[in-house]
Amino acid sequence: MRYFATYLIYVAVIARAIGWNQETAPIPAIIWVMLGIFGVILFSQQALTRRFPLYPRWYTLLQSALVLGMLYSSPTLDFLDLLFFPLSFQAVQFFGDYIGFACIGGYSLGMAGLLLLGMEWEAGLTMILTASAANLLMGSFAHLIDRTDRRRQENQLLFASLQEAYRQLRDASAQSEALAAATERHHLVRELHDSLTQTLFSMNLAVQSAQLAMEENPPQADEHLVRLQTLARSAVNEVQALTGQSSLHPLAQGGLAAALQRLADERLAQDGLQVNIEVTGQRNLPELVDINLYRIAQEALNNITRHAGIRQALIRLDLAGSFASMDIIDEGCGFDPSTRSHAKGFGLVGMADRASEIGWVLEIESRPSLGTHIHVGERAA
Repeated sequence: MRYFATYLIYVAVIARAIGWNQETAPIPAIIWVMLGIFGVILFSQQALTRRFPLYPRWYTLLQSALVLGMLYSSPTLDFLDLLFFPLSFQAVQFFGDYIGFACIGGYSLGMAGLLLLGMEWEAGLTMILTASAANLLMGSFAHLIDRTDRRRQENQLLFASLQEAYRQLRDASAQSEALAAATERHHLVRELHDSLTQTLFSMNLAVQSAQLAMEENPPQADEHLVRLQTLARSAVNEVQALTGQSSLHPLAQGGLAAALQRLADERLAQDGLQVNIEVTGQRNLPELVDINLYRIAQEALNNITRHAGIRQALIRLDLAGSFASMDIIDEGCGFDPSTRSHAKGFGLVGMADRASEIGWVLEIESRPSLGTHIHVGERAA
């Protein structure tokens, strides 16, 4: 469609030449030959340019020479200057603004040479000015089309970029949701491991003790069943707290020190583990710190009950120094922290995660038969 006007102008020139030939005077044969060559080159330009990228340079030079040749051969054929219109359009299309408008200026200078051949001054000047204005108009039209095409291409690229950004954002959102779900699952598993696992373990021991008592000392079985009932109620409360159905929290009353003492009392009642609590100083820690320290102590006591082979432990909470710390110490069978089974155990990993979550450092010292010392302290700035 962009070349339709150029084709229409050429057809109009041919029609005017036919009318001139019939009404005014015969047009020289050389003019008809050059007009024919001009038309062949004009209509074949698009196909040849696709095959030969440099063809527009030769096309512009040849077409310009043809038009100037026709004008200088027959200056009286004032309609031939119309052929500069499609050339002006295509020069800007082919070469851009600077070279294209320079070509348009060259066409005006070329037509000005007709005045030197004796062409009437007024008629020649009118033709030159009119043709130059029309050439500029065609060049401006080509410039506008090119700029519109560039804007359309830029908009297409921008739209493609926006689509890609939207796709990446959608993928990132899906990954973020998956990560949030995985994090929440990990958090829930860690809470279950730290709080509910030991209660279920104690319930299992209570059931086994009740079964043995039924065979050896039936009256004592009632005590184990009562303990089992207490553990079951504790498990229910823990599940409700984890699922948000209960507002009860181990640190709800009295802060960390009081919560550790209640934890020691529970372990004594449930498992017969004697836990001594030593608190030095008084200091309010952030709630997240209190919760994670409580869970670390809870997991450490779980491990002592299951693996240490003793019934005594010490929790030392130091809130007096520049850097708060907590130590859990037992003199049980100990273990080698570097072994694969212990290094990847969920309990130790969970304690390390909790310490890292609050910016504290967790250190574990243990050797077989020499007990275990777990130290968690604030990280020095």
